[in-house]
Amino acid sequence: MSEQVLLVLARAGGRWGLANDAVRSLTRRAGRYLIATGDGTIAADRVLEVAARLAVRPAGAVVGRYWPEPCLGVAVHEGVPVVVVSPGALPGALLDRRRESSNVTKE
Repeated sequence: MSEQVLLVLARAGGRWGLANDAVRSLTRRAGRYLIATGDGTIAADRVLEVAARLAVRPAGAVVGRYWPEPCLGVAVHEGVPVVVVSPGALPGALLDRRRESSNVTKE
């Protein structure tokens, strides 16, 4: 178990965590948030907390049966499970499919 500083967001009915130091920019556009990393851009319906210090545990075999994509582990934020994603292997559920431009800037 390790404590990590995460950006916690909501998308596609779940909660997700992304290492805060992987975030290059955060923009709100058309009622959603766009979070750019060095490896791509993801979309979020809501940003729940910036820089939450959460205990991240390995995902284990049970999560692997229900979550086929790679993840760095799981955490709990306000009593709800959070899937901690890798900036180098962003899951399809988070990818920004409507992105119009490759330049996302901070607001």
